[in-house]
Amino acid sequence: MKRDARPALLLAAALLGVAVIGPLLAPYGPTEMFEMSTMRTQAPSVAHPLGTDPLARDVLSRLLYGARTSILIAGLAVSVALSLGTLVGVTAALGGRFTESLLMRLTDATLAFPRILALLLLAATLGPLPPIQFALLIGFTGWMNTARLTRQETGRLLATEHLRGARALGVPGPRLIRRHLLPALVPTLIAAGSVAFAAAIPLEAGLSFLGLGVQLPDPSWGNIITEAEGRVVRHWWLVFFPTIAIVATVLSATLVAERLLGRPEPGR
Repeated sequence: MKRDARPALLLAAALLGVAVIGPLLAPYGPTEMFEMSTMRTQAPSVAHPLGTDPLARDVLSRLLYGARTSILIAGLAVSVALSLGTLVGVTAALGGRFTESLLMRLTDATLAFPRILALLLLAATLGPLPPIQFALLIGFTGWMNTARLTRQETGRLLATEHLRGARALGVPGPRLIRRHLLPALVPTLIAAGSVAFAAAIPLEAGLSFLGLGVQLPDPSWGNIITEAEGRVVRHWWLVFFPTIAIVATVLSATLVAERLLGRPEPGR
């Protein structure tokens, strides 16, 4: 049965819209403080629907501003991972047995090293990074699955009559890739990007929670949770609402990938 990707795409588009226009919806600034003696760590109320943090800042405003930070970091990381993975995968598929074997063994060796451990080691060694460099770090550690998927799909495409005919007619390699191969890879790359995005969001949140990602006072979904100060039950709103945002974003990206990868080919 054909599964419709539109509901998942609509959910993903809604979350992306929140990231784009979130600051316009925020009732306060992300670092705006209220009276510390009366407004710090207040539970949700009419004035502050998602409560306040230990510095008497509005959690809803920080969550909306943090959406832009977290999603943009994940988006840039995915762009880097897709670019590297596609380059390695296509090169492996077109480069002959030796090149394919070399690149795939390199990919397998890199994939065997736990990504979260690599990120922790690199982030701890390099220290706090600006958001763009932090996103690049996540992207450079997440290209391997895309490379394997792209190499497999490229091999399948090269076996089709269309690509075989183009190669037989002597279409130059760069033109073959640009005009014939990459357009056919777009659905696969969208699905791979959705999977990579679903992985990048919790990675950014986790590293920011540990103080190795987005640095305070700039908000991200991960470092908002840090403000709970270990009092998860007492300051539950500082954990619950950012976690819901993370889960919803990961779920939407996962559903998009699942629908695209699981969609049968026309005519089947």
